[in-house]
Amino acid sequence: MNIEVRRDWMNKLLNRRELDLIISYESGTPRRDEVRKLIAEKYGVEIERVIVEKLESMFGTLKAKAHIHIYDTVEDAKRIERKHILRRHGLLEEVKKTG
Repeated sequence: MNIEVRRDWMNKLLNRRELDLIISYESGTPRRDEVRKLIAEKYGVEIERVIVEKLESMFGTLKAKAHIHIYDTVEDAKRIERKHILRRHGLLEEVKKTG
């Protein structure tokens, strides 16, 4: 995978770095966990702090657009991100209803 950074900025209000990327790949759109691992390694942060907000393949190419959040702390991510996004990343356990 190859990453091209289109936009990189610090959102101080939400304690996160926000990235817009173009990801080039060989075959098949990469999974979220693969992208998280690659970003965590590239930016030297824990994988739990990296949230793949959006990942969509570009029609007719072997590229995908991605919007990534890198939080200052895991607690910031859990406080700010939407619940379904946290579930996708394994940061929020589902509560099963009984009865």
